[in-house]
Amino acid sequence: MNTFLPVMMLKSIGLAAANATVSPGILDSWLAEIEKYVAENDKFSKSQVGYLPFAPPPLFWDYRCLNCRFWVDPDGCQVVSGQISPNGWCVIWLPPDDRPAFSWINELR
Repeated sequence: MNTFLPVMMLKSIGLAAANATVSPGILDSWLAEIEKYVAENDKFSKSQVGYLPFAPPPLFWDYRCLNCRFWVDPDGCQVVSGQISPNGWCVIWLPPDDRPAFSWINELR
């Protein structure tokens, strides 16, 4: 997992978008890589994943930690250590399986 932050971000977003639209299942190997890293090294540090206490503007999803598949209520993450803001974001943000692409548009109403 010695990948540069922009590469990790593009990989997560690109694979999540493809998984939700044209290639279901393509995200599985990236998830396995993340889970393997955590199993072998414990959780990522915030700096390793470029954690921010705020999220970028929506593009395909609402990218807040609260909407990530790794979110643990009330302020945690399965793969990033420390206290996590529900409105935060990191480069390995991934949508839950039950949230299709562009679903956040309907949720903003």
